[in-house]
Parts: sequence; structure tokens; C-alpha cells
Amino acid sequence: MSARTMPAIVLTLALAAACEDNPVAPADRPPPAPAEGLTEAESVALFRGIARVSFDADNPIHPGSLVIQCPLGGELELIETIEEFQADGGDQEMSVAFTAIPNRCRLTIEGYRFNVDGNPSLRTHMDVETVALGFREYVNVTGTITGDLKWQLWQRSGTCPIAGTLDGWARVVPDPDDEPGTVHFTGSVCAHEVKIDMSEWMPPLPT
Repeated sequence: MSARTMPAIVLTLALAAACEDNPVAPADRPPPAPAEGLTEAESVALFRGIARVSFDADNPIHPGSLVIQCPLGGELELIETIEEFQADGGDQEMSVAFTAIPNRCRLTIEGYRFNVDGNPSLRTHMDVETVALGFREYVNVTGTITGDLKWQLWQRSGTCPIAGTLDGWARVVPDPDDEPGTVHFTGSVCAHEVKIDMSEWMPPLPT
């Protein structure tokens, strides 16, 4: 055997041994991992975007059904029910329920462009109690937001379960010299535990 043919034979044997040690051929590789879900920042943006459309300041609370046009196309149907009653001690209380059903609702928020559908909807329930302290009136807000949304973001898509509580307070008649109040959502959005300030998107409350 010549010295010239020795490297070729050694290379052939090495390749054969490698194939025996790793019998999985490239065609038998496992399928790629499923598409990644939303990050926490993306999840919060999705929540904020739907809240902004659902609690549009131009659409104050009123019972019935309302169709809102989404910023970039599509729509969101908002179904509202209101129950008012007199609480023990004379304070006014109100129970408000919203059902938001997005249909190909397209929106951009915080640099993310979402396409959102109901899966089947997002439900908000709020209990509002009016409390008088001296010459000022406040409302205490408690409630829940639950449901599922279908989302598409660039080349990704999936389902976002949402479940959490609302808690906060607000002035009935805002005073520019005082804090107007604050309402937070605390819970799970797309499998991320979050706390989100809802004050900006809370609808005007009837008095």
C-alpha cells in the first residue's frame, strides 16, 4: 500500500465508525420545536391594547351592545349589563359586566402589531361602591377579568388565557389638586404573572 492511499483509507474508516456510533440520519431528526409564545412584554402589550379598545373614552358605560372599530381594521363587540342598587347604610352600589368579543381586531401598541380574535371572549365584571368621606365622594372598584384571546404577532400565533382581579378606587368628581385614584389588574396574562395599571383605560363611571 502506497503512502498516498493511506490517508484516504483512514478517512473512509473514520466516517464509517462515526455512522455506526450515530445511526440517526439527518432525515430522521426530530421536528422543530413549536412556535414560541408571547413574552411578558408582548403579553402586557396585548392586554393593554384590548383594554384601550374595549374601554374607549368615547364610549361611556351604558347597557346594551356596541360595536367598536379597531384602529387598523376589524372590530370589537362590547356587550354591557348594569345593575344599580342601594347598599346597606345608604351607599350606592353598581355591578357592571362587559363581554368583549374581538373579530379580526388589528391594533398597534408599544411597537407590537397584533391581530386579535375572541376565543371566545374576554369578560370583565366590576363592583363599584360609592363612599362619602366628608364633602368628597369616592368609588371603590373590585372585580375580575377572565377569558381567552387568539392572537397573531408577525409569524407567530397562539391563544392567550387571561385571569385576574381588579382592585382600586377613584374620585367621583376629579380634583386636579388631589390624586384621581388608581385601579390595578393582578393575575395571569398568557401564562405570565403580572400587575397592570388600568387607571388610564377605566371607563367613565355614571354617578
